[in-house]
Amino acid sequence: MSRFSKPLIVLALAIIPFFLFLGTTNQVTVNGEVVSDDRFNLGGLVMAIIGLFMVFAILRPSAPKDSARKGLAALAGILCIVQIANSVDVVRIDPLDWVMPDRNLPALRYTALADNDAIHLSSKTPEFYRQVLTRNKGNVVGQARQHQAYADLCHGGRYRTDLARAETMPDYFDAEERAEIERSASRTAEAGPDTCSTAASNRLMGKDVDELNRRMDLFDRLEAEYLALIG
Repeated sequence: MSRFSKPLIVLALAIIPFFLFLGTTNQVTVNGEVVSDDRFNLGGLVMAIIGLFMVFAILRPSAPKDSARKGLAALAGILCIVQIANSVDVVRIDPLDWVMPDRNLPALRYTALADNDAIHLSSKTPEFYRQVLTRNKGNVVGQARQHQAYADLCHGGRYRTDLARAETMPDYFDAEERAEIERSASRTAEAGPDTCSTAASNRLMGKDVDELNRRMDLFDRLEAEYLALIG
């Protein structure tokens, strides 16, 4: 038998549960929205514990001195510890998410504005256009930062909107307008969640992204009207 057989078996015991779930799940839905999603992979927990016992046997002082074998066993042991945390839902690691990062995210539904979609103003003066543009830009930047912060925290930096476009500041905004945009954006960004949840992901990675993309298109359409007005 190869001297690496046991470490490789431990590696298998640590990795297989990422793809094979043998346990229980508990999902709570309120008004059609998942608010709680707990899982416990009993099979993964048992396999990881067995793997750790095998690692301890390989690393015991009386075991043969084989640095490569022991190094592989130590790596496998670390993966077993990660698997234990994953199996009891302390962390969630799903390798399929690396291959298909959007598979557990809500579908995005917004595609483009209709021909008659627009921000309708009660006044057509340049000053009022600037007020509305300032307010809407603050909302856009704030929503984009909230999405970015949550995606960094909970989805490995998987952004679902054009953050650079959201942050782009038109030249016509003066210092006072830029300051107002920053204040508004900061308030919105700070109001975002600081923990991960299914409900927050459904909103910030789904519905709010559609709203943000639509807001950016509406802003561009209003901006075009303003630039045409001032000539």
